[in-house]
Amino acid sequence: MVGTIDAFINQELREGVFMSRRSNLDIILKNMDTSRATKILAKTLYKELVNNGFSNKDIINFSKEMIEFMAAEMKKKATSEASNKKDRLLIG
Repeated sequence: MVGTIDAFINQELREGVFMSRRSNLDIILKNMDTSRATKILAKTLYKELVNNGFSNKDIINFSKEMIEFMAAEMKKKATSEASNKKDRLLIG
């Protein structure tokens, strides 16, 4: 029976019937409100990091890096928008 199950799964995979976990997550996240999706994404990412051997200290450092990256990106965007606004004022 195991050979039959393996053959079935292999056939399904070749035909693309099974979706990847990422595809499933994409579908879930697109069809729910952002606050709930954020909680699910955080929980999923935490579990993945733990399952891949990251310690709680590593995960806290990752979180710190994420916040620093976001702050830098937000600052770049704000600077760019302010520059564009200034350019429009000078032209118009």
